[in-house]
Amino acid sequence: MDDLFIEEEIKELREKIAYHNDLYYKKTAPEISDREFDQLLNRLQYLEEKYPQYKTKLSPTEKVGSDIQYQAKIIQHKVPMYSLENAYTIDEIEDFYEKLKKIDDSIFYFVTELKLDGLSINLYYENGTLQYATTRGDGFEGEDVTENVKTISSLPHRIDYLEPIEIRGEIFLPRAEFERINSEREENGEKLFANPRNAAAGTIKLKNSEIVRSRNLDYRVYTVGLFGKREINTQYKLLQFFDNLKFKTEISDRELGFVGYVGGKLAIISQCQMWEYQKNNLEYDIDGLVIKVNEFKLQNKIGFTSKSPKWAIAYKFKTEEKETELLGVDFQVGRTGAITPVARLNPILISGSTVSNATLHNEDEIKRLDLKIGDYVTIIKSGEIIPKIISVNYKIRPKTAKKIKFPSHCPVCNSELNKEPDGVITYCNNIACPAQIQRRIEHYASRDALDIDGLGEAVIKQLLNNNMIHKIDDIYHLDFGEFATLPKQGNKSADNLKQAIERSKNQKFHKIIFGFGIRYVGERTSKILAKNFKNIDELIQAKVDDYLEIEEIGEKIAQSLVDFFHQPDKLQMIENLRKSNVIMESKNQASSNVLKDAKFLVTGTLENYKRAEIKELILEFGGEFLSTVGKNLDYLVVGENPGSKLDQARKIKTIKIINETEFLELIGK
Repeated sequence: MDDLFIEEEIKELREKIAYHNDLYYKKTAPEISDREFDQLLNRLQYLEEKYPQYKTKLSPTEKVGSDIQYQAKIIQHKVPMYSLENAYTIDEIEDFYEKLKKIDDSIFYFVTELKLDGLSINLYYENGTLQYATTRGDGFEGEDVTENVKTISSLPHRIDYLEPIEIRGEIFLPRAEFERINSEREENGEKLFANPRNAAAGTIKLKNSEIVRSRNLDYRVYTVGLFGKREINTQYKLLQFFDNLKFKTEISDRELGFVGYVGGKLAIISQCQMWEYQKNNLEYDIDGLVIKVNEFKLQNKIGFTSKSPKWAIAYKFKTEEKETELLGVDFQVGRTGAITPVARLNPILISGSTVSNATLHNEDEIKRLDLKIGDYVTIIKSGEIIPKIISVNYKIRPKTAKKIKFPSHCPVCNSELNKEPDGVITYCNNIACPAQIQRRIEHYASRDALDIDGLGEAVIKQLLNNNMIHKIDDIYHLDFGEFATLPKQGNKSADNLKQAIERSKNQKFHKIIFGFGIRYVGERTSKILAKNFKNIDELIQAKVDDYLEIEEIGEKIAQSLVDFFHQPDKLQMIENLRKSNVIMESKNQASSNVLKDAKFLVTGTLENYKRAEIKELILEFGGEFLSTVGKNLDYLVVGENPGSKLDQARKIKTIKIINETEFLELIGK
């Protein structure tokens, strides 16, 4: 195959993986299943091994996904947190077993543990006291969520063990709590959580610890990072050790027999099959079974890859399928005017929640399935979240089944619909369509765009219904006195919203570009544009050829940008934002390449910047941010209480060790 095509495929795979990593870890809104994600990752790994000239240490095959949000307080793990390799068939479990037997024939005993569907947590204790709790982050550092974790009443703040120790586990939301929270949100007109994992992941990062406390999160612990107790030499003994320290583990409820201490291939397979059958009988969600070599001595001999232990694997349960009746099809209008058909289903319980709707994507998907109203369809939850129709049971199609007619006019504003040339999406091109207006404002105010806290779906709908806003730039002219009088609002809500809107005026340029909701322009493309154009005027004046000079922008995106910035209503919006003092320019653009190709790493606590902020500055000024000390590292930025990285760096003469002030001098701050 032509090298150019190989390079393009590798580049495309990395972009797709980065996109889905971001959806899973940061937004807790995955669009594909773990299996589909692993297929992308495996294809990339195959190509990188076959064509090593395109391999890089920054590739997603070399690192785990990160849940770190910008502006979060970051703490470095004492010992890296690894992810697990996944297996989806019994054959893959057998292969795992046989590979280990070839390494050491004495490997026989394993521990099998339920794979909780929550989020990983790292608990650091010193002198018997909980010092901090962090998320897994990128495996090397995580977000500080100490105060929220302390709200979990059953988690010990003090333990009878004085040596420094990192204890690791999973935080999750029991099914009963999930149902209770969603019932309350429905009563309050708030958006429902898609599943317990989403709810737990969103809850643990909330700023209000009292809300966290009210949601009754739970946890289990199962492994360690930093640990010096040598007499604990097996995984099973480690779980008993945790149990004695009053932590919740899978051996805490002994009568349920969650932990399997097994020997041999057949026993492992039996555990996998048993728990796949029993998973819905638990009080919380699990999505698989983890199989670990029991003896630590053998674990050390087998070792790790760059991101996973070789001595453990996660068997992922098959996606649950259910059959139900298609009652009808509704047509929704998105912020870009895209018309999406949504199937109305006879409600059915699947993967822990009741499903009554499923996306049908577009008109071509309806034709591909040969779908009719009244059909019995098989659905799954893609990624255990998004309901999706995968097939139709034509054998029992009723004679009364009706053909689905795709609308010729917008279901909201009645404007004529148009399909893109050579495309599959049908659009409403009426920019004044009420459905589009709401979706555009929601997108503009979202976390990844202008991040206007308090301006969510319910509040925007309330403002629109009361004629207080009609378009994006109206946000900056709200009457907060009137807002305070609206139902479920008040003076405090009004003050908080006012402050959030004021902060948005100084948001980063790439977030503003993303907030505009330009067709085909996602977060990554927005960052590329902000790096190549210093302000909004340069973007407005740019021609298709100007955009095409940028390596990662193709004709489709270039034409979409030119079309957007030539629409009178968009230009008027930009002018109105300018008059509202929204700053639409890249900061420090003139110096953006001052760190070009320089590789940095940070250790210790900095005085003025959080680790995520320094990382963003390094990338903004053209540098690279590494996760480990090596000969390719150029600078180590050192703060207070540096870790072992400082000692490692001192042994490599080519690494320049600098402090925070010296780093800021490099970028002219």
